[in-house]
Amino acid sequence: MSYSRQFVGAFFYPVLVIGIAFVWQGIKHCNMRKQYLLLVWAFMLFAHLAVAQNQAFPNAIHAKINFNDYGIVNGNDFRLGEGFEFAYFRNVSPFLNVGIPFKLGLAKLPLGETATSSTVTLSLDAVVLFENTQSESKLLPYGFAGAGYFLEKFESGHLQIPFGGGIKYRVSEYAFLNGQVEYRKALVDNRDNIQLGLGFVYLLHKAPPKVVDADGDGVPDAKDKCPNIAGASTAMGCPDMDKDGVADTEDQCPTSPGPAETKGCPDSDNDGVADSEDQCPDAAGKVNGCPDTDGDGIPDKDDKCPLEMGRFNGCPDKDFDGVADNEDECPDQAGTPENKGCPEKPAAPATTAAADTDGDGVPDSEDLCPSTAGKLKGCPDSDNDGIADMEDECPDQAGKAEFKGCPKAKDSDNDGTPDAEDMCPGTYGLLKGCPDGDGDGVADKDDECPTVFGATSNRGCPEVKDRDGDGFEDKKDECPDEAGSVNGCPDRDNDGVADKNDRCPDQAGISSNGGCPEVKKQEPVVFDSDGDGVTDDKDRCPGTPGPKSNNGCPEVRKETKEQLAYATKAVQFETAKAILKNESYAVLDEIVTIMRQYPDYTLSISGHTDDIGNDERNLELSQQRAKACYDYLIFRGIKTERLRHAGFGENRPIAENTTASGRELNRRVEFELILD
Repeated sequence: MSYSRQFVGAFFYPVLVIGIAFVWQGIKHCNMRKQYLLLVWAFMLFAHLAVAQNQAFPNAIHAKINFNDYGIVNGNDFRLGEGFEFAYFRNVSPFLNVGIPFKLGLAKLPLGETATSSTVTLSLDAVVLFENTQSESKLLPYGFAGAGYFLEKFESGHLQIPFGGGIKYRVSEYAFLNGQVEYRKALVDNRDNIQLGLGFVYLLHKAPPKVVDADGDGVPDAKDKCPNIAGASTAMGCPDMDKDGVADTEDQCPTSPGPAETKGCPDSDNDGVADSEDQCPDAAGKVNGCPDTDGDGIPDKDDKCPLEMGRFNGCPDKDFDGVADNEDECPDQAGTPENKGCPEKPAAPATTAAADTDGDGVPDSEDLCPSTAGKLKGCPDSDNDGIADMEDECPDQAGKAEFKGCPKAKDSDNDGTPDAEDMCPGTYGLLKGCPDGDGDGVADKDDECPTVFGATSNRGCPEVKDRDGDGFEDKKDECPDEAGSVNGCPDRDNDGVADKNDRCPDQAGISSNGGCPEVKKQEPVVFDSDGDGVTDDKDRCPGTPGPKSNNGCPEVRKETKEQLAYATKAVQFETAKAILKNESYAVLDEIVTIMRQYPDYTLSISGHTDDIGNDERNLELSQQRAKACYDYLIFRGIKTERLRHAGFGENRPIAENTTASGRELNRRVEFELILD
């Protein structure tokens, strides 16, 4: 913390010298010893005031040249004197300052009718100054009053009462020019005086903090969530391609503008549910984005009674017999759907007297609780709320039928979804009362891929793809671009051995003999299954043709290497995390295609970081990011034996870590096809 010292250097010291000169002129008539002592005392006092700056704002220092007259107010001629004033003030309320002015001067005191000599005077006051310190006006008037001690020739002194007013003219945020008129009432005869002061007021203040903006996007690093990447101020300094105010790092739809409530995805009806998840994108609603007029948790489009709250297809069912009231011929009596909601009538008893086992006055034939006495259809109702205890979830509290006899809907897990509507009543969750970890609209209990965002139509997993239309999903299809019946691969001779593994693809054979007919000759038969001129016993890729120079394996094409190099730059993660961004999945899907084009190759995945941060943390992060890519490729159907992964932290940079662009290149995941 530092205070501006421009005032001290540019104004205070010259005025200090002038003040000392006034003192020196006034004490010429003292002896040499007094002259020396007075000069040293004045210098030490001024030096102390100059350096004793209070570091708490708002503190102010005042300095003035004063002109005084002791003649007119005491019945004598006008007698002009000069002096110097220095003061310290502190603000204590919006309209009140307190201060200590110190004055040195030469005054022509009324010593007689012809007296004209100048006398050294000194005063030290305590004053209260009234002004509007919160005003930003250029002109600030003020008034003041106080008390002080006045000393002549450093020998005799008395009390004086100063009061008056002045005005400040603002020349900068912390500096003012000052003019002041002061009347000083002395408590002795012939010492009343008037003083006119002209000077300067300076407010001590902290030096403004240095604003750092590393990426030059106009957002200070202190507020910039992406301080090393230029972005929009509306997105806290992060890139925002669709300019919707949601940073790309948090935007699930970075190329389509949408509100923050839907994580940057479009929401046409402004109901807080993204269009991609909204079952009614053109009508605002809270149940999967659809309206629910009666608030029963069933959207109007599926609600057979959209204006009445109910649980049975959205319709009321007072007797809880599974037949909606609008179709129940006995809405107050539990019955069966086969009997249109009415109880089945039992056969008439052999005796004329109706049996009443529990003696509650309700015949057993009509008693829903024939062994327990009760007045509600023969059943007990302890809280008299019209709901039998056997159906009342709160039998000791009067409640409502729609809440199963409770005063309000029961919500065991406090997730805002009543147990009656909660698909997971014992677990906190916001999707019909169930947790949804990946936010894809499929509850974790029903989500086959609970940690990966997917489609509701595919039970929460990424959409199933079958490019060749052979009925095998791409992730399980060993030949995703060729239709076939053997694990998705063609089998021309229908012997159960895929052509790519069949040494005799046009002759039906047995799997134990590589798809060829059983050979009864004792001598070994050398095949060239892929017809590339390299026999199978020497061919490292016997099912895929390739040049002899590459041991019978196909060489990796230039375009494929360029794709892998592009993937190194294009696979992105959330900042300082090993969580893949959405745009990375398409890049990794291209690598899946490459792996299927080169079935004999293994993919090496290596993670790298820049040198920012802890070395051990960087190594761990690089390993986690490589593992994240490895896990996704396995999820897409690539076998584990064809993959390997490792992290090297900051130990293998490909650019200088001294620049932002170099560090960005060093943060990467590399992919390389190799032959084991």
